[in-house]
Amino acid sequence: MKYKNYKSAIHNFTHSFMSIDYMKSSRLAINVLIDLYDKGFETKADFDFINKTIEPKEADYKESRQLLSDYLDWLPEHFDKHNCDLTGLEFLQISIWTDFENVIVPQKMNDSIEFTIKTATKWKTFDKDSQLIEISQTEIIKRTYLKSKIPEMK
Repeated sequence: MKYKNYKSAIHNFTHSFMSIDYMKSSRLAINVLIDLYDKGFETKADFDFINKTIEPKEADYKESRQLLSDYLDWLPEHFDKHNCDLTGLEFLQISIWTDFENVIVPQKMNDSIEFTIKTATKWKTFDKDSQLIEISQTEIIKRTYLKSKIPEMK
């Protein structure tokens, strides 16, 4: 088990979590942010994969719990493929946010919006200092998804 593998494993884990991708879950993290936006709350959520918590409380509901659970189920296999010992992980929290107030309407795509999803992943192994990985990714979705959410598999 090499410590340097943790950074790669956690980076890949975060990237999968923040993406509009159904490979690991039928639920999408971006839809949690859309729900917060629709309810008038700040569009930021924290997913703690060690304590199994979601903050704020307005982001903690059945679908977001399923998302957390699906990624927790995948975490041991993912760490194993990266030759990382999951039991050596003391802390793993992904903060994810976006700003739906300042979206861009792409040229010739009036029915779509472009925005940037950002994450800050804090993690720590038992024998090392706390680390931070920040990722941002630009997405384009249909404007109507800000009300109806991106379709998810049930």
